Amino acid sequence: MSAKGLLLLPVAAWLGLGMAFASAGAWKFEITERGHPELKYSRNDKKVFYVGCGHAFGLHAVYPGGRRRERAKATIVIANAKTRMAFAGNIESPHEDDPPNTTHFVQWDLGFKRQDPALYGKKWKRLEHRFLDLLDSRQRLTISAAGRSYMLPAVNIPKWKKRFEEIC
Repeated sequence: MSAKGLLLLPVAAWLGLGMAFASAGAWKFEITERGHPELKYSRNDKKVFYVGCGHAFGLHAVYPGGRRRERAKATIVIANAKTRMAFAGNIESPHEDDPPNTTHFVQWDLGFKRQDPALYGKKWKRLEHRFLDLLDSRQRLTISAAGRSYMLPAVNIPKWKKRFEEIC
């Protein structure tokens, strides 16, 4: 492990994120077998952050605020140097590809209810565009909740946003 990595270990431990966050990860964009776009950040083959659409628009992230009970309401904030967005969602049971000893946050359809006639309308599309712009800002992202946070490197995949929006 590099000297920088060794320096980050106590910080990661203090945040309660453990070894899963101590090593380098990577962004990946792919189109699933069903033709749905997915943008995800993984470390050690464990998914830390995910956004995708198909039957619904899903946002999944390791919840930085510590342990919470399943189905509890939770909010995360995703920010870069210029923009900050809050996402209200829920805590889910751990997924198979979650990092060990972490809590799984999920939000569906950018917070719109399934029966909302505005779902996927102009207001929703503006919110989706703003969120995808935040992810595509070429800046580091801070994921925070309940006074704790972790950082993800800037998304470094050319043209992922255009491809995502064309399909979604």
